[in-house]
Amino acid sequence: VTLMDANYVMDETLGTSTFPISSLKLGEKKEVQLTFNDVTEMTLEFSLEVCSSTDLRFSMALCDEEKKFRHQRKDNIMHSMKSFLGEEKSKNLTTSRDVPVIAILGSGGGFRAMVGFAGVMKALYESGILDCATYIAGLSGSTWYMSTLYSHPDFPEKGPKEINQELMNSVSHNPLLLLTPQKVKRYIEALWNKKSSGQPVTFTDIFGMLIGETLIHNRMDTTLSNMKEKINNAQCALPLFTCLHVKPDVSELMFADWVEFSPYEIGMAKYGTFMSPDLFGSKFFMGTVVKKYSENPLHFLMGVWGSAFSILFNRVLGVSNSQNNCPTMEEELENIRLKHLVSNDSSDSEDESQHPKGAENAEVHQEYQNSSQESWVQRMLMALVGDSALFNTREGRAGKVHNFMLGLNLNSCYPLSPLADLLTQESVEEDELDAAVADPDEFERIYEPLDVKSKKIHIVDSGLTFNLPYPLILRPQRGVDLIISFDFSARPSDSSPPFKEILLAEKWAKMNKLPFPKIDPNVFDREGMKECYVFKPKDTSSEKDCPTIIHFVLANINFRKYKAPGIPRETQEEKDFADFDIFDDPDTPFSTFNFQYPNEAFKRLHDLMEFNTLNNIDVIKQAMVESIEYRKENPSRCSVSLSSVEARRFFNKNNLN
Repeated sequence: VTLMDANYVMDETLGTSTFPISSLKLGEKKEVQLTFNDVTEMTLEFSLEVCSSTDLRFSMALCDEEKKFRHQRKDNIMHSMKSFLGEEKSKNLTTSRDVPVIAILGSGGGFRAMVGFAGVMKALYESGILDCATYIAGLSGSTWYMSTLYSHPDFPEKGPKEINQELMNSVSHNPLLLLTPQKVKRYIEALWNKKSSGQPVTFTDIFGMLIGETLIHNRMDTTLSNMKEKINNAQCALPLFTCLHVKPDVSELMFADWVEFSPYEIGMAKYGTFMSPDLFGSKFFMGTVVKKYSENPLHFLMGVWGSAFSILFNRVLGVSNSQNNCPTMEEELENIRLKHLVSNDSSDSEDESQHPKGAENAEVHQEYQNSSQESWVQRMLMALVGDSALFNTREGRAGKVHNFMLGLNLNSCYPLSPLADLLTQESVEEDELDAAVADPDEFERIYEPLDVKSKKIHIVDSGLTFNLPYPLILRPQRGVDLIISFDFSARPSDSSPPFKEILLAEKWAKMNKLPFPKIDPNVFDREGMKECYVFKPKDTSSEKDCPTIIHFVLANINFRKYKAPGIPRETQEEKDFADFDIFDDPDTPFSTFNFQYPNEAFKRLHDLMEFNTLNNIDVIKQAMVESIEYRKENPSRCSVSLSSVEARRFFNKNNLN
């Protein structure tokens, strides 16, 4: 037991005393007097009880709420899909069992991804495609748009058209305007309360506040759980968000556990551990909450989901000390993938042990007060965290929460695919993987387990491993038939092949023995740059349960000539508006690190992706028809028998290491 003296600059450690829990008998209550530093005495009451239930759900199955949602959603989709496809194309859609499961995916890419996804969602909403989707999954920048949309009080009655107008106004201002003394003071007060309660605070918390103030400034108290009202009658697609759990001293490309977030649950499918959203961040031991905190606000999660930008925040704000001879921000973000993000910083120790003791506080504080390198913002925030790691190390800007798997006995990891042992090894031959992605170290350590002895875990932007949220959608229990993905990832130029991220997703899927269509990068040589590419199983009889993927990329092709599908641009003003490059523009208006979008840049990117989506509606319709036919011929596609498979009891309370 550690006794602390609360202090504004940093808490002071007064002393530590030890009490052996083994001396307690089951059901006994006992008052114990503890002495600290021979001068302070304190009396505490201890009791020992057996906990018969856990707050974590141990299962590979979807939660009951999601199962109920899927059942309701199928009925809703059946009517929407018939209307969208027309009578002739939907003739095989006779019962809800014939309804294919469709997922919409949005990649990372900062505000570029957010603005592009805004245009996509407007097209999907107004065309009726969104009413045919069961899931919408986002990563990093796309999650920011999903958060804005699903937290909006008027959605879905008010569509993306009106909400996107509000978004355009929100992102037209410089984010530095949010760093006023008054607002920073408010940030610090909120984070100080969080830190004082015993929760870790990093720069991701502050970044989340900035993102929240920019995008959802009038609903900063909303939470992920609040989104349930948008899906309680299956009236909207179920939103799925993601981040990574990463290990100290290991590159994100080599090891990362995907964490999934929905309004129903947060957890890791790799371990079959899930909890309700209000418990994420609370203190757990052996699957049970030992200290519950208030549910994290949505803006904190937005900061976590897009934390690659908090990791490089000095670059985002343009305050890096070395402006010359440094890599571009796009290159620096790419370099993070190749290095370990967090070091072994005693993150498994208690909060209080990380602070200097006694008189050292004043010296530490004075050192940073005297530093001429820090702005007033940094000095104010330094008081919150007590050291310069918040600004000067990437680790200080990675998200951190209490480890909800602390104390569990992790004998093995449950395969993401329950059929893993039944699949032939041919699907993951080395030459096939090497052909997909050249780096042999990628995903090398993905089979390793989480450290159940660490008291805290680091959580970071999923885009640091690959930039598309396929792991959420590829869970066999979700039985997705058709994936419509939108990739807003940065490329060296507008003419560069657009398959880097989906090839990484393919490799990850193959290594986890999950069905995934063959991604042939040579299609770029044969067909050139297109607005979208279709990848589907070559032989559905041998590639069972393999989804079809419609992969949209960020490309300005037909939009230059047409203001709407089939309607040519006529005036010079219309032509000038559409005559722009995305990655080749020397002014880089669409840089991943651009956090301010003037109205014209917003409209260009938004309208481009809206056009590209609408311009390929026939492609989407055809894929839907084929999915209906496949679903009718293979009614067990949804893995019905597997959806209720419980995770093997590799979490054993009675056999701790």
